[in-house]
Amino acid sequence: MKQEEVNSNCRGRRRRWPFFVLLLLLLLIAVNHMEYRWRLQRLQQNGGLAPVVRIETNLLGHTFIGIEEKEQAGEGSPILHFALLEQWVYTPQSPPPCPSGLSKLNGKEVTCIGFMYPLEEGNSIKTFCLIRTTQTCCYGPRPQYNQYLLVEMKMPVKLERLAPVAVTGKFIIDPQPSQGYIYRMEGAKAVSAADEAPDEKPADVAARTRLPLFDFAALGTVESAQKLPPELLSLDQRTVLVAGYISGRDDTGTPPQLMVTGKSWDSGQAVTIYNTVPVYPKNNSQMPPLWKDHVIMKGSLHIEKNAELWPQYGIVSLQEAARVNVGGVKIDGGPLLDFWMEMLLLAACSYWVFRKRSNDKTANQESS
Repeated sequence: MKQEEVNSNCRGRRRRWPFFVLLLLLLLIAVNHMEYRWRLQRLQQNGGLAPVVRIETNLLGHTFIGIEEKEQAGEGSPILHFALLEQWVYTPQSPPPCPSGLSKLNGKEVTCIGFMYPLEEGNSIKTFCLIRTTQTCCYGPRPQYNQYLLVEMKMPVKLERLAPVAVTGKFIIDPQPSQGYIYRMEGAKAVSAADEAPDEKPADVAARTRLPLFDFAALGTVESAQKLPPELLSLDQRTVLVAGYISGRDDTGTPPQLMVTGKSWDSGQAVTIYNTVPVYPKNNSQMPPLWKDHVIMKGSLHIEKNAELWPQYGIVSLQEAARVNVGGVKIDGGPLLDFWMEMLLLAACSYWVFRKRSNDKTANQESS
């Protein structure tokens, strides 16, 4: 009798454990969808602020990125917008009264989101100007007095060259035109929007993923469609890595597009079809943040055999591209697993549980 009870308990456990596996998978899917929320919380550790940036163009046709202030929202410290700073049209000869909406923040703790313009050398700095766009960083025009904050941090912070930062501290209206500022901040905290691990070297990524790394030098040796280098032709329709600097982008297209070159924009190299690869990400979630100037993409390399189409499509292009995780950290939006992968795992597990239950039922009928 006891042996029958033991056998019955064993059969009961065997019947239940497939459901535990299914429950574990459902828990994994739930954690997968929570991952993005957790990542946003890490990104918003500055009090609920999530910087929104956009591409802008100045009168000379130069493009840069700037903070979209109307999208800012947060808790804790009041949000100081550059639009409010610009309401005081200051002139050293005859300065007008400071607007009341601005003066009431004088001496208060505020948070302002912008880009760093360093006033000292090094990767860790204490003194910098905080500006709304990267226009000054890239092209050098001097901003007006009312377009920036002089920030003096209590402790050195990491210099972010292109990523926006949220700086919290005591805002002080202190017109010192001879010193080059009218606003300053005694900074207490600076949080970067670039919630990423350090970039991996492309060669290390290629070794880890066991994928060939595209060589821009081979692209530069192209003479004609009839004389395409063998090293290029050998990569046609293969999955490869393209690593380089972003020389252009179009976030509005379907699919979106990146222009990736082997050298940075400030190297003096002109962008041509002989040094640039058009990259077409799968969707907008695979586009890098606007402040990223370099990227590693994985996709299918396509070589255009018709030279007449080169000006339009490039000599080579990367299709169905996806960003490679940087430093082991997921940095683009969305869950870690795609929806179709979740459904595939769920369907496979459900089918396995059904078959397991069916086999156990058949075995029980045969034993009885």
